Amino acid sequence: MGLLLLYLSGTSEAQNNQDCCLSYSTVRLPRGVIKGYTEQLSSEVCDISAIVFHTKNGMKACANPEDRWVKKHLLWLSHKLKKMSL
Repeated sequence: MGLLLLYLSGTSEAQNNQDCCLSYSTVRLPRGVIKGYTEQLSSEVCDISAIVFHTKNGMKACANPEDRWVKKHLLWLSHKLKKMSL
């Protein structure tokens, strides 16, 4: 649990009405705490592109979409979703 708090404390949210990641956490989020994600695009309102992981306890964590572990987690979530839809 301490690692998760460290990870989540490394994330930033915008100070205005837009809920944007301003930076990425440097700590890898464990798969077991993830329940879903959203994609933030720099081509829209926010300054950086990010994957925003949503955790089972209602927290959000900003991750770099180019990081290898993030890509693996997205693939894992995709497979999990396919299994659920069978």
